[in-house]
Amino acid sequence: MKLRNFLLLLLIIIATAGILLINISTSGIVLFEKLNSEVNHHILHQSFTLILSFIVLFVLWLFRKDTFLHYFKIGNPKAAITPEPLVGINPKSNETWFHYGRNIAIIITLVTAIVMYFQGIKGNGVVFADVLKILPFVFIFAITNSFVEETITRLGVVVSLHGSVSDKTIPMISALIFGVIHYWGSPGGITGVIVAGFLGWFLAKSILETRGIFWAWIIHFMQDIIIFSVILID
Repeated sequence: MKLRNFLLLLLIIIATAGILLINISTSGIVLFEKLNSEVNHHILHQSFTLILSFIVLFVLWLFRKDTFLHYFKIGNPKAAITPEPLVGINPKSNETWFHYGRNIAIIITLVTAIVMYFQGIKGNGVVFADVLKILPFVFIFAITNSFVEETITRLGVVVSLHGSVSDKTIPMISALIFGVIHYWGSPGGITGVIVAGFLGWFLAKSILETRGIFWAWIIHFMQDIIIFSVILID
């Protein structure tokens, strides 16, 4: 691996650790008394991590401009998908990333909803009206959080390593980084690591094969809608 690629990957790992540190350091800070503690926390957390993501994007553009511009776009959501028989990806002749992106979005969203239900809702007496109260924040934080994590732990890994390691290895590295950080996230624990690890692998694969972040951002956004609907409830 070239020194520049290694240093960029190191930056991504440091930035990922930075997301965790920002999460810890902003916990308990209250900006707006009328908002619950979790909403207050994520106003700060999402603001600081968004700035962090812009810094990472600038560095990637500065040192690997061509590769960065090659992937930092919508890309082709209907591109051909490479088969992965071990995880059940065996596309028929007429199936593309459109079909698998759509199907995985639905499946992973349902899995996330089930995991979050047992980790954060079951037995807590949450009703639909509770979710409606925080819905605007749910959408805002889902957009920003999915953008931050996709640009750092997905796009950052792809741009840093493209050309230095194989396209089969890059998604595995993204899976490792994304899975580990979710041990302390939502969903958390070993279950969170497994779900996030698979998602990290799949979304990195999508960026490489579609030459863009469309599916990565959309699928991640859908998961975050579920996650923030649970964690923002007072």
